[in-house]
Amino acid sequence: MRVWFAAAALFVSFAPAAFAGGIHAKIEGPGPDGVTYTARTYSCDPDARLEPWALAEGVIDSTRRSVLLRLNPTSEHGVYQFTRTWPEQGVWMIRLSLGHPPAPATVATLRANGTVKDNKLYWNSDGSMECSKALNSKVRRRPGDGC
Repeated sequence: MRVWFAAAALFVSFAPAAFAGGIHAKIEGPGPDGVTYTARTYSCDPDARLEPWALAEGVIDSTRRSVLLRLNPTSEHGVYQFTRTWPEQGVWMIRLSLGHPPAPATVATLRANGTVKDNKLYWNSDGSMECSKALNSKVRRRPGDGC
């Protein structure tokens, strides 16, 4: 019975990568300098050519903002670094797409101090709708603004 539970646990942990065609990514950081983040991409196919791109998406004073991030490849295959170029104020998320839509995307939620809180993989989305939904809940509504 233990073997069956262990096999089921492994299946569940690898299921998101399998549904994503065997590719996914994780955002980490910031590093010791406080501004450098790392994006690690994973693929079951070592010859897969990913074309990752990323945005910082946030809300400052009830206004939505997006900042294109420059991903710099490292010497390690599939690993990229980027520097925080978005403001320290507000609530921010990082959206990392692994290619042209409909490629899977990873969305990282950031804490107030800029550290990565969590990563979530979306294999049927570029993550934009998920970011919008999360960030729109942070926008303060004023009387007369409508919905």
